[in-house]
Amino acid sequence: MGRIADEVMGKANVTRRRREPLWSFSGISRFLSNQLGADESGTIQFDRPLLLVGNPSSKSGRGAVKIEKVRALFKNLGVAYEFQSTLPSGRTADVVSEAIVKQKFQTVVYMGGDGTFNEVAKGICQSGKAREVKLGMLPSGTANDQGKSFGISSSIRALEKNVRTIAKGFTTNLDVGEVTARSVRGNVLRRDLFFDSAGWGLSAAILAFRNHELEMIRRVPVVRDMYRDQMVYIRAALREVALSSVTRDRFNAKVEIDGRMIFMDSLTDLVINNTAVYAGDWIVGPKSGHNDGRFEVVPFRGVRDWTSKLILHHKKVPLTERMVNKIGVSHSPMYSGSRIKIEFEQSSRNKRILAQLDGEEFPPAYGFEIRVHPRMLNIIVPKDFHWI
Repeated sequence: MGRIADEVMGKANVTRRRREPLWSFSGISRFLSNQLGADESGTIQFDRPLLLVGNPSSKSGRGAVKIEKVRALFKNLGVAYEFQSTLPSGRTADVVSEAIVKQKFQTVVYMGGDGTFNEVAKGICQSGKAREVKLGMLPSGTANDQGKSFGISSSIRALEKNVRTIAKGFTTNLDVGEVTARSVRGNVLRRDLFFDSAGWGLSAAILAFRNHELEMIRRVPVVRDMYRDQMVYIRAALREVALSSVTRDRFNAKVEIDGRMIFMDSLTDLVINNTAVYAGDWIVGPKSGHNDGRFEVVPFRGVRDWTSKLILHHKKVPLTERMVNKIGVSHSPMYSGSRIKIEFEQSSRNKRILAQLDGEEFPPAYGFEIRVHPRMLNIIVPKDFHWI
């Protein structure tokens, strides 16, 4: 516990050889002192190579094939670049930060899923040079919340279009969340950044179950090789976890949003969301903005609340809240704010309320504080983008 707190506060005895290195708190503190104001229609002048970050060993070699296609596309467009492979145990952020500081990269492009976006974005923030650095997106993966929120597909067919988007260099800003986890006594356990969403309860439980299942499968070569053909069974298992959690595992929380105290009881899930697309297919805050300085706070209570929100906020369902209310289906309200404090009520069973941050497991804690840093990150997007 002490070492985690030391890491958060930037103590000198914490080194990069730690198993779970995070963004440097001292580096991010330097950056937070700057107030960004990137030009929404500005273009990038590639007077120096960009840094391309990806995983050539992902998905049985398909990552390497995609990287080679990107190399060829950049070459045809006359865009110089240097390549950096992703590293395990969260070390990608450190490498990206060091490359920006030492090699003066002004544009960094990630290839991968939302987890790779998270690590590369942290590296940019950690460098203290984010005012001059732009982040380009070549997404892959199923969810692709960040890419979909800005009209950038993860399809291999969209690869050339996405590369051309980077070459054109139109930018917008993205709000960034800073989360602080605290113990019952108020001690800081951990600090981190997130760019997409944070969640407690059901969404985190499903994530933990999936990760546990994947870890067990990786240990058995035959099962690992069959895994892609057995996804139907994994989905069925996840469904059972979801149903049991919705009906059984509830929790209460005191949530303070910009000074307003709200008691949320009988929760199955609590989500704090930034970008337009959540979990690949839902628009939980239709009127929210990625750079409005506020995050959406979305409570879920029971089966009816889940059903209503999943139907209403699915991006392919052309219904409004007013239309749903007319047929007698309603759900708990959503909120938004720039400073959010959460305290979980201790249950008699002392069961931990699992947490997730940008689709990765995050240590459970008694309380959390979320601060929104407006327009903190510069990202490259299509000129007239819209979520997809």
